[in-house]
Amino acid sequence: MKIFNGKYSWDGKKHDNQEPIAWFPGAYNLKIISLTGTESSKVRYLKPYVCVFSATGEGVSVSANPEKFAKHICSDFSMDIDKVLWVEDLQNDPDRFEIVVFTRTSKLGDSFFYHVEKRRAITGEVQIIEKALAGLQTSQ
Repeated sequence: MKIFNGKYSWDGKKHDNQEPIAWFPGAYNLKIISLTGTESSKVRYLKPYVCVFSATGEGVSVSANPEKFAKHICSDFSMDIDKVLWVEDLQNDPDRFEIVVFTRTSKLGDSFFYHVEKRRAITGEVQIIEKALAGLQTSQ
């Protein structure tokens, strides 16, 4: 089920005591798909959301520091960062999908900090991503 499919942009300014994704404006293509309701009654996904993002070439890249980007997405779409399969779509790369893994490392007040690791998508993840993207195409 589609949650969002479009261009996600930011102006580089601080709003509501929340730092911007970057201090310069930017935009990314963003697709958020809920896997809930697509599985049989016997299967439950550990990460029921797939978030696929790709650079538009507009503004700064979040690829080097995706934590703020992910936190903003989760805040704007009421998702838990740990329940999302984060996928950077490298489009023209032979290994098209890169998985971004956030591992909680510490907490200060109400804020969590994460270690970020990127890796190639494994076969099962690629199948889930491609199926979610195909479902997004047919629902438009």
